[in-house]
Amino acid sequence: MGTILLWAIAIALIVQAKRKACHAIWPVFRQGLTSFIAILPRFVMAVVTAGFLGKLLPGDLIVSLIGGESGLGGVFLASLLGGFVPGGPLISFPIVVLLRDMGAGLPQLIAFLTAWSVLALHRVLMYESALMGWRFSVTRLASSLILAPIAGVAALLIV
Repeated sequence: MGTILLWAIAIALIVQAKRKACHAIWPVFRQGLTSFIAILPRFVMAVVTAGFLGKLLPGDLIVSLIGGESGLGGVFLASLLGGFVPGGPLISFPIVVLLRDMGAGLPQLIAFLTAWSVLALHRVLMYESALMGWRFSVTRLASSLILAPIAGVAALLIV
């Protein structure tokens, strides 16, 4: 559904640009195509790596630790693990899809993904602490630690 919406928006913008005789459409299209070509190999490698990871990780262990029946313990564990996953969305989303396919629960996946996006300990070490200082980084982390478990518990209540 999201892909269809993005295509519809793109087509509507192209039609509108043509209607107004906007000459900037082709440089923008070339820039988008260049970005797509640059991202495609990374995406393919991320999906292949997630596939290999799926064969290496025991599915029954994943289900027992962060499966749908793991409850609050699984939410807290997923919150912890998500903060340690390095990289951007091309790494984390294939991992989340893999965990889902292996039997991880929806609340646990929400906690995992929230921790990855909010905590991102690799970014704290590489960028945040260097640019903002350790006081800022520790304060932000301390104030953000509860967000992933809250998201997971809210998802538990909704599901």
